[in-house]
Amino acid sequence: MTGASDVAAPPAREAVATLRAYRADWVHFTNWCGVHAVSPIPATAQVVATYLRSLTEFAPATIRRRLAAIGKMHRFNGMPWNVTDPVLRAAVADMTERASRPAAPPTVVTPDMLRAMVECCTDGSPRGLRDRCLLLFGFAGALRRSELVGLQVEDVRVERTQVVLDIREEGAAQSVGLPLSSDSAMCPAAAFAAWQQVAHRQTGPLFRAISKGERVGGRALTPYAVTRILQRRALMAEVPPDIAATLSAHALRSGYIVAALRQGMETEALCQHTRYRDPRALRPYERLLAHD
Repeated sequence: MTGASDVAAPPAREAVATLRAYRADWVHFTNWCGVHAVSPIPATAQVVATYLRSLTEFAPATIRRRLAAIGKMHRFNGMPWNVTDPVLRAAVADMTERASRPAAPPTVVTPDMLRAMVECCTDGSPRGLRDRCLLLFGFAGALRRSELVGLQVEDVRVERTQVVLDIREEGAAQSVGLPLSSDSAMCPAAAFAAWQQVAHRQTGPLFRAISKGERVGGRALTPYAVTRILQRRALMAEVPPDIAATLSAHALRSGYIVAALRQGMETEALCQHTRYRDPRALRPYERLLAHD
């Protein structure tokens, strides 16, 4: 007969939550390594330090937990790991100091910046066609990063006066209209049609990874990949490097909202287009106008 002491106690809820967080942290790190073509395990101290410094949108506690997750995976696999390495300690210290400073207003993609970036996507390559469509959809739709990479080909409908996107959230879909433009270079419908001619997909992720040989894959882009695309296109458009480096996947959405507020778009219409239920969510963008 098995005694009570022989029965393993179920893991505490806090422990389960921690394990889930570590798993998510490890996946985030390996995705980052995949984008940068470096090995996640064993990872050098310099690779991990560079990764930690890329986590500019995260709190120090999250950064430390991700470092702990990387260490746990190395130790679990019998790989050498030294959390006291000066390179790692310096990276953590830098990120902690950054978090203690007043946050600078985030950089947004302005309409002029958007046009310049789109003009750098006209080489006719699959990468250029994808990036042009991504830029125009992300800005005109004020898409969140998750909405942008989550778009499926079947979520897009081209109508007479607009491109309609079905933004799916928790099983429900909300339609967002992107007005057509007489300027074909800036027209979402033209950009979508051109991208589809090389993507050759009727279903699945709309924005897909592209190999170095310009082959369109089947895997959806990650939010981090969108950030890389924005930064690369900004540099090609001769945006100052210090500004280009601060662009994130959210900069397209922020840019649209700030531009709409500047043009006097009514709050109700702007909330409907951006999928905000509470108008108070627009206040951070209103404060951005003060930094013009």
